[in-house]
Amino acid sequence: MKIVITALGSGGDVFPFIALGQVLRERGHTVALLANPHFADAVAQAGLSLVPLGTEDEYLAALRQPEIWHPRRGFAVIWRQLMELTPRILATLEAQIVPHQTVLVGSTLSLATRLAQERHGLPAAMVHLSPNCFLSAYEFPVTSARPLPSWMPLWARRVLLAAIDRGMLDATCARSLNALRATRGLPPVRSVMRRWLHSPDLTLGAFPDWFAAPQPDWPASAVVTGFPRLRTPAESPLPEAVPAFLSAGSPPLLFTAGTGMTQAHTFFTGALQTVTALQQRALFVTRFPETLPDALPAEVMVANHLPFDRLLPQVAALVHHGGIGTTAAALAAGIPQLIVPFAFDQFDNAARVVRLGVGRTGATLHPDHCISQLEPLLHPDPTLTAALRHFQQRMVQTPDAGALIADQIEALARARCSSAAPLDNDR
Repeated sequence: MKIVITALGSGGDVFPFIALGQVLRERGHTVALLANPHFADAVAQAGLSLVPLGTEDEYLAALRQPEIWHPRRGFAVIWRQLMELTPRILATLEAQIVPHQTVLVGSTLSLATRLAQERHGLPAAMVHLSPNCFLSAYEFPVTSARPLPSWMPLWARRVLLAAIDRGMLDATCARSLNALRATRGLPPVRSVMRRWLHSPDLTLGAFPDWFAAPQPDWPASAVVTGFPRLRTPAESPLPEAVPAFLSAGSPPLLFTAGTGMTQAHTFFTGALQTVTALQQRALFVTRFPETLPDALPAEVMVANHLPFDRLLPQVAALVHHGGIGTTAAALAAGIPQLIVPFAFDQFDNAARVVRLGVGRTGATLHPDHCISQLEPLLHPDPTLTAALRHFQQRMVQTPDAGALIADQIEALARARCSSAAPLDNDR
């Protein structure tokens, strides 16, 4: 079977699909991974074939869009970029199709996967890494620092969600998507983000049910698996300077704003002020050194990338943006986390971490606020300690999510690849 995986976004969006591709390749499938060349090294290390989408310069230029990380306007920026890229991605994807032998797998941003599914009648799975991709009135997604009041009745939540779907999401998405669909001979759709983006064949929530339980208004095709995470190769230890830094004093705080955050100067400035006030050692991890303060003390070490599965068990706490991959890594390491969200799914992930009792969240890294949030994490009480241990054990005991997702994709292939009949899509 040929599996065509299309993964768009920053590192946290792409690495889980590399992990999935590894599992599928080990099971004997031919795997084509469509992603930006920025991830070429990681794809090659996994033993997969990269089908390049665009150039690395285009990837970096997209990340540097001024408003891409704005909590309200960022989605529209992302959507415009997607609509510019999708025709090219679709053409690249369609070139990979082997009739009656191909299954499509797409990340949330891969509109091309759904379009190719409809055009060619192919079996396809959409894989959503974050729970807020499933818009639900029962568990309303948190999209800002001010979540919906818990006392709001279900009927009001349904009305509000429908209004958001029609008045905000479709207002941003539907016109441009339907214009593209028309050029490909496809009829118009509505409820793009709430309905169309989910595959009627199989829609996977790549997170455990204790992190986000399926809701009654999720699509019938939805299946929850667990966090698929790309493991660090055994032959790739921590850089030599890192163990030396770790052993030179007490466990440091770790600060990261994610692999794609190009606008984290305020984040790291606040981080420096915080660790200075707390007299704590710290690791700052960023791929964009221009976001760092000009001068850093010896108690702060900088790295552009570190394997979190090896590093996190050795730090006191993690302060981060709330990306789902970073969140999962902290849960697996059993360390407390303080989440400072910027945009997209990060507010929702932060709310879930707080609900689990394994961390805190705040809207800013202002030192006074950050210190008040960090101190209980650095001196955990029995309740926090028990919660950290509990969910760490659940992460360990959960079957490999990559394998569970692969199982679902193989089952879909067995059920559908004998037929090329067009799908009855929800329009």
